[in-house]
Amino acid sequence: MDRVNNETYGKKTVAKRRLLIVLIVVCVAVFAVSAYMLIQYYMVDRESENAFDELRLPAGDDAAHEDPDLYAKRQAHYRDLYAQNDDFVGWLKIFDTKVDYPVMQTPDERDYYLHRDFNKKYSAAGALFASDISDVDRPSDVVIIFGHMMKSGSMFGGLKEYTDADYLEGHRVARLDTLTEERFYRIFCVFVESVNTGKSSEFRYYDVSDFADEAAFDEFMSKAKSKELYDTGDTAAYGDEILALSTCEYTHEDGRLVLLAKRFTPGGDEAE
Repeated sequence: MDRVNNETYGKKTVAKRRLLIVLIVVCVAVFAVSAYMLIQYYMVDRESENAFDELRLPAGDDAAHEDPDLYAKRQAHYRDLYAQNDDFVGWLKIFDTKVDYPVMQTPDERDYYLHRDFNKKYSAAGALFASDISDVDRPSDVVIIFGHMMKSGSMFGGLKEYTDADYLEGHRVARLDTLTEERFYRIFCVFVESVNTGKSSEFRYYDVSDFADEAAFDEFMSKAKSKELYDTGDTAAYGDEILALSTCEYTHEDGRLVLLAKRFTPGGDEAE
């Protein structure tokens, strides 16, 4: 009987060891694949950033807006970019953040640059692009710009920092250069919304370009402020030009993180 029990115990021990080895091999394989995918992700992201680095002005050439020579240099640079790709409509920069990218627009295909770079080549990071219903030049009452929330913080990845009220205070000002002028904006609302829900309560901010009247503006602002993550101490008034920055948000199903900013003239308290 002892011999039988020993043999049974031995078989169970061998089986457990084999199972343990299999589990270890599986875990190592999963780790290796995950590490490979992560490395590939950051390599692709780095390649994308390198490509955008080639489009950016040298450090120092994109500084003070008060300097007309720097403004003229930027405008000449943008004309060159437009000559390379006439889908280019402007350049977005949020001061003291990583957001410093060209903005593309294809009115006949809104998401064309969702996974294409400035040169129209495939890119997981894509490019920033304006909504097909936004008029960047005029501009429309609301200009919407979409971008990926990249884990590395590139593209609109850094916008997740705006879920912290303290972060907003030091990073409120954005500049959108078009082919004809520079525009400055102050962020005044940060909210999260689930899209494509089919619910009547959904805030379809992405369907807005111009307000029919003040009542339509008030309705837009009421919905935005009712969903904001915190009180920014600021708002917008009817007639303000609004810039909306939209990116993915992963704590809600089909979530979107949206920053609203209003145009202002530099030189006053709002520039601080």
